[in-house]
Amino acid sequence: MLSYLKHLLGKSPSPDELKEQVKEESVLPANKAPELIDGKKAGESKASAENETRQSTPLSLHQTWEERLDAKAKYALSFIASDLPPIAEGNISLAGLNLSPHEDGVEVTAFVRNGLPHPIRLAKMNLVILIKDNELFARQNFDLSELGEIPAFHARPWTFVFQRENFLQVNVALLNWKVAFELAQKKLVLPQQLELEESWIQALSDEQKNGLIKLAQKLPPLQQGEVNVQSVQLRRHEDGSLHVLLLFRNGSDRSLSFEKLPLILYDAEGNEAARGLFELNRFVVNAGTSKPWLFIYPPESIVNEAADFSRWKVAVPQG
Repeated sequence: MLSYLKHLLGKSPSPDELKEQVKEESVLPANKAPELIDGKKAGESKASAENETRQSTPLSLHQTWEERLDAKAKYALSFIASDLPPIAEGNISLAGLNLSPHEDGVEVTAFVRNGLPHPIRLAKMNLVILIKDNELFARQNFDLSELGEIPAFHARPWTFVFQRENFLQVNVALLNWKVAFELAQKKLVLPQQLELEESWIQALSDEQKNGLIKLAQKLPPLQQGEVNVQSVQLRRHEDGSLHVLLLFRNGSDRSLSFEKLPLILYDAEGNEAARGLFELNRFVVNAGTSKPWLFIYPPESIVNEAADFSRWKVAVPQG
């Protein structure tokens, strides 16, 4: 908090300079993550596209900020909050103000905006710092309940310290950056151009996302023309099915599209453990990128229930 406010007050920026500091907002519909928003009917709040109501969000300070800030700092923050574009009712948003070095990593100051007609208290959420075209620079879980109760249609400033251990890139310029709710993203680009689309961001567990991130950090760069499939994770579901997460890497100069894909799953001994024909509904991997897909082998497709999966692989049947 203090590093940003020292910067803010020390320079005495003009109103136009204050406006320019605000980054692109990350907007999360409340009904998209009701379990993460504690508030009256938070999960039922809706913003109609045809009759959308937009609200301004004046400043609301946490008690600790109220006690530590002087009148000049409060006025500056109030000015920025009042100048934010109106928020669509039914959404919460994150508007970045400042990113600065911190002894443990980087410190981001942002407004958390409540676009609901009642107070809310947020839960733990993954926040991300993005650079360039949705490239993931850092990802970290924060306990947003520390912000306290945010009144209806108000904006609360807060600082978030992203630990250096959660950086996915080093030696990059953090000029064009954005802080965002992970669940609000339409796309995330991990190292080695591994693309996660909105449906995957929401569907994958933290364990699966962390697995993909670690894999992406270890993968060698794609060679020109190289196309391969990487095994990421295999889990046995409680219903007896096998869930296999694969990563398709496309180093060619054109997109790859799949409608159906037959796959045999082999165990540690190299024996067939399951096989299936999967409908992929035009699964597209763009040129020079990688993309995951989850394959589910139902119990009836498993030919060896006692298979050892300490090592495993998949392959397209030959012939």
